[in-house]
Amino acid sequence: MRNSLIILGVLEDQDVDWLARVGQVHTLQTGDCLVEEGVHFDFLGIVLEGSLKVTSLADTDKILSMIYPGEILGEVSFLDSRPPLVTLFAQETTQVLKVSRRDLSSKLRTDTDFGSRFYKAIGVCLAQRLNHLTQSTLTAGNIKAAGVEDASDEEISVVDPDVLEAISLAGRRFEYLIERSGTS
Repeated sequence: MRNSLIILGVLEDQDVDWLARVGQVHTLQTGDCLVEEGVHFDFLGIVLEGSLKVTSLADTDKILSMIYPGEILGEVSFLDSRPPLVTLFAQETTQVLKVSRRDLSSKLRTDTDFGSRFYKAIGVCLAQRLNHLTQSTLTAGNIKAAGVEDASDEEISVVDPDVLEAISLAGRRFEYLIERSGTS
């Protein structure tokens, strides 16, 4: 699931409007580097169009993962000050809405309601990511084998039901960001 659907689902309309107003659209051409492994970057990014390949500097030809429209970049940087462990290259012409660290930090300091929603959204996003990783290594069968006899496939859900409720709203908010950025 795209992490922006989680984050935009937790934020409110005025928060998304603020991101759209403050953010700057940055266009990358195929092969351009957006984030370099080991180098701090100073923005929160939302991929609006295109795609990015995730690589390591040791082997930039090996694609570790892909990032598509709707993904948010840099959310962990607001929780952890270490530099990124991967490099991101544009796989095609890609547009990213960038909100500077300075602007976001200022907003978090001065708008506690926004800050509460923002950090909750990041927490939910990271919890979903951890659950997905756990889910990919622990199936219902081997959870039962570990001694949890009453575990059913339905109880071992990949997506929190509360998150699912916000998905359609988040989709509309993402479309709003695209409209406001002038990329559609």
